[in-house]
Amino acid sequence: MNQIADKALLASATGGKGGGGTTLTPYGERLLQLYGLLKQIQQQAYHVLNDENLPLDSLLAAISRFSLQTSARNQFFGTLMEYDNHSIQQNIKIQLTNSNTIINASLTKQSSKRLHLTAGKEVLILINAPAIKLLPQQTTTPAADNIIIGTIADIEKDDKDSELTVKLEDGLLLCLIMSNQEIVEQKIKIGSKVTAIFAASQIIIATLQ
Repeated sequence: MNQIADKALLASATGGKGGGGTTLTPYGERLLQLYGLLKQIQQQAYHVLNDENLPLDSLLAAISRFSLQTSARNQFFGTLMEYDNHSIQQNIKIQLTNSNTIINASLTKQSSKRLHLTAGKEVLILINAPAIKLLPQQTTTPAADNIIIGTIADIEKDDKDSELTVKLEDGLLLCLIMSNQEIVEQKIKIGSKVTAIFAASQIIIATLQ
């Protein structure tokens, strides 16, 4: 084993108390731990394989499926189309995967460097449901970084608030939170045409190195 590894995996000792013997080196112990982790990853990968809706042409999507858990209700994959790398606060445009929807996001220059952002890079974007505001479609749309048209597909109510699911024109689903009073005032129901707006600063971006 020592001959095929980059570093020694086994250390031999002769004589002394116990008569010597062979033990794992610290590198060998780490390799054994890594083997255990790889077995877990392999098992998770089989779960991904059974999900016929998950495309396997995206490493980020596959890894996120079995290793990334977040509290954000809205998670989308996309490709970075444009970005401004000349200012402290950078503005970027992301086209969602299998969609014509363009999302505008903003982040600091240091964050952009840390994520190694370049045009064409695949990214995962996260949007917290409370960050999204909803307007009836007939309302005059205010200035906003992101303006998305859709239809109310589901409303799940509790005593004070509701979680609404908006189906976009390309089939993607967007989740948001509204008070029950707002829903009544805006006469929102399943099938209503609505406009969702949210700020570029409310978007979290994740990538693979």
